[in-house]
Amino acid sequence: MSTVPDTWSTSDTEVIARAVIAAPSIHDTQPWNLRLPARTAELEERAEFAAPGSDPLRPDRLISCGAAVANLELGIRALGWSTRTLLLPEPQRPELIARIEAAAPATPSSTDLGYFAAISHRRSHRESFARIPVPATTVADVMTAADIPGVRVRLLASDEAPALADMLTYSAEAMRRNPHYQREMFRWTSHWHPEGNAEVVTDWGADLDAGGAAGRALITTGVPDTAELAAAIDRETVLVFSVQSADPIDLVRVGIASERAWLAAVDARLSASVLTYPLRVEDSAARLAERMDLDGLPQLIMRIGF
Repeated sequence: MSTVPDTWSTSDTEVIARAVIAAPSIHDTQPWNLRLPARTAELEERAEFAAPGSDPLRPDRLISCGAAVANLELGIRALGWSTRTLLLPEPQRPELIARIEAAAPATPSSTDLGYFAAISHRRSHRESFARIPVPATTVADVMTAADIPGVRVRLLASDEAPALADMLTYSAEAMRRNPHYQREMFRWTSHWHPEGNAEVVTDWGADLDAGGAAGRALITTGVPDTAELAAAIDRETVLVFSVQSADPIDLVRVGIASERAWLAAVDARLSASVLTYPLRVEDSAARLAERMDLDGLPQLIMRIGF
């Protein structure tokens, strides 16, 4: 009588690791460590990425870790196991984002296999989409995939496009005023400029950043016309992810929900991209929440299309 080993095999480890490595992360930094004790998997936040004092990039790192958790679950289920996920399970280990247990042998669902296959095909589409409407049933399937407790996903209505455009313009203006915001890449303008855009870019020197070396990057100094931006947004399918708080566990949940939605979109032969940084600028998130009458603060914006 054969018994199931209580450790991961070499091939199991490769499958799981590849799934996690392929998760989207802020600036492709992969701000996590993966541990595979016994027949479990642990994802830890990498402390070396933390900035001293206030850490404006931590929300996006936590969302990134949540996306890695989503892929980790899919990798384990694709190997033939049911999963039990515990988020932030040990208060004495705040760096431990999630522990996923391989609960019992189980045949993976066709949905999980489809999402797992989509992991290797997921890419950020940073340009305009074809002007082909996404079918309502497909949008519903993508939103269903993002059904994670505590996370609300809202399909941007046509009359809400100006609110999002106003927020993006407000964020861009704030970044122009404050050079410390400009240490980050901020490329959302290209997302909604169908025939290119007239943004002006310049080199950003790390020596200009009092908060620490940031490397060299392109910074956006041009601000788009709000009306044109709203019209471009209205032509696309946009989802807004919000949660009640900016607590770590809620941000991790946003990451899980958004990655599952992204993989569902890819599985439906769509492309997608996400925006988070505009929501981190000053009170941009609160302004958008008020304009859209959201129950909670928006933490991530997703575009999907052909």
